[in-house]
Amino acid sequence: MLAVGQRWFSLRALLMHLGLLVFAAGCAAATWWQASRALGGNGLSWFYTFEWPIFIGIAVAAWWHLIHEDPAARAARLQQRIEEVDPVERQAEW
Repeated sequence: MLAVGQRWFSLRALLMHLGLLVFAAGCAAATWWQASRALGGNGLSWFYTFEWPIFIGIAVAAWWHLIHEDPAARAARLQQRIEEVDPVERQAEW
């Protein structure tokens, strides 16, 4: 198990924190904007008013999963993907 400091304060974690904050702030701004449009009479904006907070919830769930992901399990999963692909097919991806 990772130490708490490494899990929350590694470069990878700090970048994920920053990404979540930027994304959540953008979604909150979009929610405010759509709510003001909906209150102004735009009926379709009601849907978007409730959609943006759902995106924030999905982002928080993904952030939480990635912060608590075991690095060894992630490395093993990535290595397995590499080994399953035929080298000829891998070159075709480039």
